[in-house]
Amino acid sequence: MSVGNLSFSAIGNQFLLQRPVLLQVQCSRRLTETEIQERVAYFTKAAAGGAVLVSPSISPGEKAVMRAAFEQGFPLIYLQENGFTDLAKPGGQRMEACARGQLLILAPWEHHNEHTTISRNQCLSLNDMARSLCSVCCCTTATNQTVANDEGV
Repeated sequence: MSVGNLSFSAIGNQFLLQRPVLLQVQCSRRLTETEIQERVAYFTKAAAGGAVLVSPSISPGEKAVMRAAFEQGFPLIYLQENGFTDLAKPGGQRMEACARGQLLILAPWEHHNEHTTISRNQCLSLNDMARSLCSVCCCTTATNQTVANDEGV
């Protein structure tokens, strides 16, 4: 599938991209546990208000936010580094979330079988893609919400 000038393999609810508010979740690795909990509260409140959270869930803060939102049943778009095989499907809770329409998993790159550590450049690229998705897919007022990442909540 293509979104703007980006191309992805996708599994899940593609209609999440059409929701009026997509909000990028990006957190510095330097956040304290207190700051992470503040981000979790901020983003889950936004999701409760109808925002779809978008993130590759790389840093501990991003993982905490996306995990909390997932557990509360809020809609998420997750960008993953490793692509899908031809017959791929998510397992367990992720499969159930896709079936409920709660989750969209996007992969910008091809599948690989090797276990590799994600590089800094890949992390930066995935965060840039999340930012682009939020600006391409959202109305003008929603794109201004992407600044709520590490500049303060």
